[in-house]
Amino acid sequence: MNAYLAIFLAALIPMVLGYVWYHPKVFGGAWMKSLGLTEESLKEGNMAVIFGLSTLISLFLAWTMNRYASHTEPGMSQFVHGFFHGAYSMGLPAALVLISNGLFQRNTMTNLLINAAYWIVALGLMGSFLYSVAAPEVAAGG
Repeated sequence: MNAYLAIFLAALIPMVLGYVWYHPKVFGGAWMKSLGLTEESLKEGNMAVIFGLSTLISLFLAWTMNRYASHTEPGMSQFVHGFFHGAYSMGLPAALVLISNGLFQRNTMTNLLINAAYWIVALGLMGSFLYSVAAPEVAAGG
């Protein structure tokens, strides 16, 4: 698959997952309650700016992750390998930064866990996708 197309498609993963994850019937109700928000108050923001910047951030994350996606791990599926790299190498540090900032902002534990888990899963899925479609490296001398 073309690398630019793969990066673009991977960048959509956090958006699609976020639509499901933050839906009021999944974690969205608890997330809104943890921030004192309502569905009506969420509509007050500039959605074009919010989604535009979120998309640019997702594109940057996918581009960064894609730089490492072509190496293989013998005996491991690229999907699992990619999930590990995305969740552990990028998602866990992101989650820890979110939690650290959230503690100072006095966010609730519910809010911290919902947001941290979202990014671990989102980046894991981005890694799974990118590693699954990337061309594996050719072994040196082989």
